[in-house]
Amino acid sequence: MSRIKPYTTNQESWNTILQKKLRIPMNQREYSWGEEEITKFLDDIFKIHEEDKYVEKMGSIINLNYNNGNDIYDGQQRILTTILILNVIGCLSPKLKDKINQLLTVDTEIDNLTKEQEQIKQRCNVTIIPKIYCINPFDMEGLVNIFNNKTKSWVEYLSNIDDFETFDEDEEYCCNAPECKTTTSKKADFKKHIISKHGYSKPATNTKIHSAFIEIYNYFVLKKYDEQSLIKLYKFILHDIDVQYYDCNDPEYVSRIFDWENNRGKAVEELDIIKNPILVKIPDDKKVEIYERWEFLKHKDNNIYKKNFGQKIFDVAIQLYRNEIKRTINHEELFKDIIDNEDTYKEINIFFQIVEELFKIMDRISNDRFGRLLNNTSRICLNWEAYMWCLLPIFYKTNNINSGLIKLMTKWYFRNIQFKTRNFNNLCYSNEFIKITNEVLKNNQYDYYKEITECLRKNKDIAINDENYLRELSRMNFKSTNATHLLLFYETCINTDLHKVPLEYTLEHVYCQKEKANLSNQSLMNNIGNLTLIEGKNSDNGHKGNSSLGSKSYSKKKKSYEESSSKVTRNIAEQYETFEEKNIIERNEHIINELNKYTNY
Repeated sequence: MSRIKPYTTNQESWNTILQKKLRIPMNQREYSWGEEEITKFLDDIFKIHEEDKYVEKMGSIINLNYNNGNDIYDGQQRILTTILILNVIGCLSPKLKDKINQLLTVDTEIDNLTKEQEQIKQRCNVTIIPKIYCINPFDMEGLVNIFNNKTKSWVEYLSNIDDFETFDEDEEYCCNAPECKTTTSKKADFKKHIISKHGYSKPATNTKIHSAFIEIYNYFVLKKYDEQSLIKLYKFILHDIDVQYYDCNDPEYVSRIFDWENNRGKAVEELDIIKNPILVKIPDDKKVEIYERWEFLKHKDNNIYKKNFGQKIFDVAIQLYRNEIKRTINHEELFKDIIDNEDTYKEINIFFQIVEELFKIMDRISNDRFGRLLNNTSRICLNWEAYMWCLLPIFYKTNNINSGLIKLMTKWYFRNIQFKTRNFNNLCYSNEFIKITNEVLKNNQYDYYKEITECLRKNKDIAINDENYLRELSRMNFKSTNATHLLLFYETCINTDLHKVPLEYTLEHVYCQKEKANLSNQSLMNNIGNLTLIEGKNSDNGHKGNSSLGSKSYSKKKKSYEESSSKVTRNIAEQYETFEEKNIIERNEHIINELNKYTNY
């Protein structure tokens, strides 16, 4: 039996390629090029163009010619960037504007519109629609805005544009708005000026299309090409750049090509590659539904675990779908059961349900009395491994948010704060967490709390045993964020279970900092015995916050301390009539003994 070759390939010019009705399908990632990629792309084009010797060879494009459509499976970034470049040329060359629009757009009043184009016309209320169609709604809306002149570069407000070779931060920027002669010495200040005074709108951040257009526009402005030079460049781009164009008619095969072309490097995130064969298996009338749900969940953010938070949750969810936690993530292997299933639609929805439940669990941990202390700032948080290999899968499998386990983890964190001890990503912890969690996945009645407690105790560093902990803590100088959250932990411990400690407190030096020179041991200034919590602002009932107390003496602070909502701070006013060096030492001993008690596990 002879093998099938379900594609043809030719060298094509951009003039030929852009005549086609192209579509960026839902399988693909959003437009992702930033300044670095765009600049390199433009540098290559201009270098070969200005040498006036060679044609340019510009990689390949993989197109699925299927159901009367042209779906781009590889080459999306180059296509969209080239379209933006041509649009910028049209913006800067009146002679080329109409010609470029004829190539790249449809006229909503003259041309026959597709169903998607009709929807864009109604939704965006525009007369020009790009010929290319991006199923990603944010990229599509960005292109529509650009082609209808709704996106502008800030450099259009410059009156001294000819003075620039680069748009560095420290340059003189002069405004060209009528009756405005404002000049700034900082680019950032100039942008603030045109936003506040002249109605310049920052481009939307839900797509990189806008910022890419502005990067390209600014690049061209600095090139200072006249109209004839722009026309020559336009002809070069359309006719003297060769692209290897693969035309494939088999959806399954083109999906594999996409994988082969992209999974050997950093070009495409693994989850974007995995999404592709999943969507191939989804019925056509349900593809958009699955695509939109995938993208929405994958891009969910989190204040603490900001980078790729949604993808981190995906990694936990797919292991729970498989009912086994592993140290290494192989997306191709993990998602294979979903892809190969006869009902991929049903299985991917089961996966989505797990993802959504994990988001809820994260929210509940973040709102827990102790868990919130580790979800307030990215400087005070557990390693993600604690969630990935322990908290999330255990709470999911047992269908229970165990506040005792959250408290245990919080104790561990604050016991180790500012000590150079091993973290949860260390093998001594992570191997045990994975082992314990897999036992829970087999039997949700397994006594995981006992085993995790034993793991924490067994791996407790000698630096934080009672003797060493008390000694080191007594002479430790604290960073502001660390001290604030350690005191918030202590405040939580000494209050009732029903009381949720406000997280808006700021750090207060009891013995004021301007008197530091009067201390015989000046290192006591940032000692835990001299630190407390105070309201950051004045309260409605007249209580003075940190900003009002400033560097006042203790005698003037005492009344405010008495009225503070912080028990830690009220205790100072109750126990000390004056607060001198000996009192810092006395309070320090008391606080560290309390912390030794409350952080012990």
